[in-house]
Amino acid sequence: MSFKRGAFTMAHKMGAPIVPLSIVGSAKVMPSHWLLPFRSSSKIAKVVVHEPIESVGKTEQELTEAVRKAIISGLPEEQRPLDGK
Repeated sequence: MSFKRGAFTMAHKMGAPIVPLSIVGSAKVMPSHWLLPFRSSSKIAKVVVHEPIESVGKTEQELTEAVRKAIISGLPEEQRPLDGK
């Protein structure tokens, strides 16, 4: 699935960094077939905060790809995209 371009366009125009976030285990908290989130007493999801990625000196496409790679790197193998990108 591709990213929407708005955040990358704004960061690129302003020269602002983007902080990628990987959300691990979100399907356990909010399965796709459920209307409301599942409440569990155990810690079953986590958010991985990556280092900021500078937008200065990169095209929007390069910035998008760098953020995508960072997000994927924080996911376990079973949550990574099948296309390998």
